[in-house]
Amino acid sequence: MDEIKPLLLLIISALLIRQTLVFSNQGWAKSYSQTISFLLLPIITYIITKTISGNIALSLGMIGALSIVRFRHPVKSALELVIYFALITIGIAASVRTKWAIQLVVCTILIILIVKIIQTLSKKFG
Repeated sequence: MDEIKPLLLLIISALLIRQTLVFSNQGWAKSYSQTISFLLLPIITYIITKTISGNIALSLGMIGALSIVRFRHPVKSALELVIYFALITIGIAASVRTKWAIQLVVCTILIILIVKIIQTLSKKFG
């Protein structure tokens, strides 16, 4: 239960920020990929910090891995970059503490599916 509270706080915070941007007529925040990015990035960052806290060598390795992906790979969309970060984080978290990797996988899958279902229902019912 202690692990669910921060995850719920992160998801609610991300949704509030997205809705604030939409309310402020920032149309770019309405898209599917931006919604997924808003919901996944805080969770990925949370898992990264939980994984690397207290281990300087692991933190430097994580920074290096994420930097290589960000600056050496031509990224086509923000969602693609977020998914790459999630996959790297899952791999590193699995080697340190499998529970965090499983949580990130479950959260990622649930967020993608729930947003897709909401998007489908929204188009169907206006």
